Amino acid sequence: MGNFADKRRSVLTGALEPSRHMRICDVGASPLSVPPYQGLLDDGVAHVYGFEPNPEQYEKLVAEGRPNETYFCKAVGLPGQRTLYVHPAAGFTSLYPMDAAALRSIGKEGWLNPKIEAMPLTTVTLDTLADLPDLDLLKMDLQGGELEVLRGGLSKLSRAVAIVAEVRFHRIYEGEPMFGDLDQELRAQGFKLHKFLFTKSVMMPHEHEEQVVRARLTSQLLDGDAVYIRDADVGAEFSDDQLMHLAFAADSVFNSPDLALHCMDHLIGRGAAPADLPDEYIARFRHHQRRDTAAEEG
Repeated sequence: MGNFADKRRSVLTGALEPSRHMRICDVGASPLSVPPYQGLLDDGVAHVYGFEPNPEQYEKLVAEGRPNETYFCKAVGLPGQRTLYVHPAAGFTSLYPMDAAALRSIGKEGWLNPKIEAMPLTTVTLDTLADLPDLDLLKMDLQGGELEVLRGGLSKLSRAVAIVAEVRFHRIYEGEPMFGDLDQELRAQGFKLHKFLFTKSVMMPHEHEEQVVRARLTSQLLDGDAVYIRDADVGAEFSDDQLMHLAFAADSVFNSPDLALHCMDHLIGRGAAPADLPDEYIARFRHHQRRDTAAEEG
């Protein structure tokens, strides 16, 4: 039968016909979980270009040889000889060493695993990779290196419609850029903050932890995922392809169906989408997202 999100997406991908595949770049691609854009790959409307510098994790990504997926065993950042700090917990691997003092201040010294391995490598920028086309969507989750990716991808990102980035509110790694740094760079490159997919918080350490419910006393913001979209008049400045790709991303990658409907309205006005598409799309919403106009009129 499929779930609501699958049915909602299928309406879009079945009705909209961009001139080419949507180009998704995933810096920090991981085989540990299903990516949010997987449905777009399954529907054959997108191609992902993923980066994973850890050879072991990279081999897992390419093992199945799936169509519409291209992976690079490279680290993206400002170019040069660097060190990758490979943490036993893959989600903590970074180009930046962990900051012991910052972790201690929030009671997370345990994240400083003695088995962290230092792996030398050479970092590259997005703009220097001839095999990478201009991008429509960038997704980043690489523990502190997001700002370097942005600064080394000015050309590849010049027509992108959206960026999903992990952002940090409390330092975990030495010298890593914080949320304000990324926000400033993204705005300079022509993007605006659209939403937070989620934020994570931790409990500040104290001597009374046995008396409290930890999950209900997490007041210190740690990190989260933020969505930025192109800061432009979509009706006047976006091409048909950009509108369609933003609709795909809004629906399937960061769950903003209102933004998808906004794009549909402009496409219908141009004659690039069927007039009944919004009604078909809304009909696949969950019940609490739809108004029962017939009942209201009755």
